[in-house]
Amino acid sequence: MKHSSMAAFLGFAVLALLLVLPPACGKGERSAVPRPVVGVKLYEAAAPYDSLFGKWRELGINTLFVSETLIRTRDFRARAAAEGLPLFVIFPVFQNPEALKEDPGLAAITAAGTPARDEWVEFVCPAREDYLRRKIDQLKSLVADCDPYAVSLDFIRYFVFWEKVAPDRSPASLPQTCFCPVCLAGFEKEMGIALPSDLTATAEKASWILKTHASEWTEWKCRTIARAVERLAKAAREIKPSVKVNLHAVPWRQDDFGGAVRSVAGQDLPRLAPFVDLISPMCYHHMVRRTPAWVHDVVADISTRTGATVLASTQVSEAYIEQALPPDEFQAAAAEALKPPSIGVVFWSWDALAKSPEKQALLMRLIH
Repeated sequence: MKHSSMAAFLGFAVLALLLVLPPACGKGERSAVPRPVVGVKLYEAAAPYDSLFGKWRELGINTLFVSETLIRTRDFRARAAAEGLPLFVIFPVFQNPEALKEDPGLAAITAAGTPARDEWVEFVCPAREDYLRRKIDQLKSLVADCDPYAVSLDFIRYFVFWEKVAPDRSPASLPQTCFCPVCLAGFEKEMGIALPSDLTATAEKASWILKTHASEWTEWKCRTIARAVERLAKAAREIKPSVKVNLHAVPWRQDDFGGAVRSVAGQDLPRLAPFVDLISPMCYHHMVRRTPAWVHDVVADISTRTGATVLASTQVSEAYIEQALPPDEFQAAAAEALKPPSIGVVFWSWDALAKSPEKQALLMRLIH
């Protein structure tokens, strides 16, 4: 990126941040995000933290997306506050193998009548009121105890292992959930559609719904996710009115895979945007076999459809495929993420970036 282009971007992004992310007034915060977001996702770190925070200072990292375990580490939290680095706590919602181990009956159910599971991806049914109430209580406790700058809602969608969905996948090959008894009853009541009484097997009921009432089924799913986002965001703000709410979005554009962002994932982003402060699409281009330019395409699509503030996330190293992610491709994807209307870039993950001095050097060249 030429110097003049980067200067123009910096000016735009600073203005955007001042408009949409005003200084927070939480008890543990020195400032809001003061400049274009250059963030990293980090799930664990061992003390002492001097070298870690020193490296972030050197690279220009100014925002941290961290796990609940890490934000509950008092020394780490205090050091981040002293350094003026806003903490976004990553809060997984419906991906929860631990809850399913304790209560397998919570599992989302596929159209084949089996639990929604694909390798490490294991989803709880998004319509379970008892489970959502527990997640709301957990989020309230987290905000009260740790005073984060923002909560970052992750896995707040229906089941799909999108990280392994390549461009040539057909819409029909993508999973449909959830067809558990709770969802089927809720769908019938809310959408005013009665399933034929002669259908007994889950697979039969799912097939009938998808063949005869696919649009109503998509609407039901999108409503269910929207209610969850609204309630979680409201709960966080009840504890800390100034807390920001970020939404991790499946990186599918409106028409990708026949509109699967709504029909499969249940993420109707224009409907979700009013409940959150930021939408962060996980634009991990390499794992889904896209070009770096696709990163900006996803951001532009979301921004156009929602009018929301968008913060792109990109990957640092290869995942789920054998081909390496070369340094120049990493740099190109990061540059695409930095293009307006994105207000910055968040790298998944710090662990991968820490292992590559070459990619660190390219990052410094890009943002300084």
